[in-house]
Amino acid sequence: MITTDVIASRRLSNGRLFVYDAGVNRTTAGLLVCVALWGSVFIGVHELLPELDPAQMMTLRFGIVSLAFAVLLALRPEMRPRVERREWLLILAAGIAAVPISQWTLIEGQRYLAPPIAALVVTFAPAVAAVLAATVQHERIAGRAAAGFVIALAGVAMIVVLGAGSGATAEASDPLRAGLALLSPIAWAVYTLLSKPLAERHHTTGIVGVMMIVGSLSLLPLLPHALAGAADLSTGGWGWLVFIALGGSAGPYLLWSASLRTMPVSRTAAFMYLVPVFALVWTALLLGDPPSAVALGGGVVVLAGVALTQTRARVRA
Repeated sequence: MITTDVIASRRLSNGRLFVYDAGVNRTTAGLLVCVALWGSVFIGVHELLPELDPAQMMTLRFGIVSLAFAVLLALRPEMRPRVERREWLLILAAGIAAVPISQWTLIEGQRYLAPPIAALVVTFAPAVAAVLAATVQHERIAGRAAAGFVIALAGVAMIVVLGAGSGATAEASDPLRAGLALLSPIAWAVYTLLSKPLAERHHTTGIVGVMMIVGSLSLLPLLPHALAGAADLSTGGWGWLVFIALGGSAGPYLLWSASLRTMPVSRTAAFMYLVPVFALVWTALLLGDPPSAVALGGGVVVLAGVALTQTRARVRA
């Protein structure tokens, strides 16, 4: 039986039928916007690091995020989630994983890594998420998806080894300094796994807002230090800070959580492979550092791998 979510189909010459799902198409589009915005965050962090240290940047960024969500939930009571007592521990764990652990380690890592290289670190998240989902939620990793992961990782390797780090100083592009940053994709995979049942049960905006507020509250001890840095922040720095807070955090977090309502964790996490591709594009457009032909080739391979993980099985007529 074909549900009302199916909006079109096309019969192939071999008698098979491709079926297109409107919900999945919208989710895919939302995830593409999400990872494109995340790719630009690495440029913002790169521009802010001369003015703010990682602790200051993270605290100010998520202070703005939490304030925006608090105002929104105050004005729109229908978005407020009715959280059960047993869910608060899940919210606390997800908030801590998403904010202080995931973000501080990645920003700290970017002190030693150029933006495209730092963006490549997040490509560990899909593999971690797939393993966690298979272990905890018993999600089956299909052969097609496994092949897509391998192809995407091959593209990432091309970018790392042959393209993305070209032109950077030794300190800024040394991948050996990325050890701390590797905690970021692990924390993000944990957040994705923990937030999936919450996203399925509650209003997306409301539950994401609550998780961001809870995670940001853990940063209160750092607030005096952050405010000291904000006092000397330039106008351009404030512009980048507001952008990575709202356009690079709040918006993408909402799109990510919305996707978890319709896609398994492993398929959603596969889109993280596209973050370094977009980071390369933003680096070329905003910093005037175009990627090499090899880096572009690696990006194409990453796209092919992600496309393979997202291909739906054909349905016989």
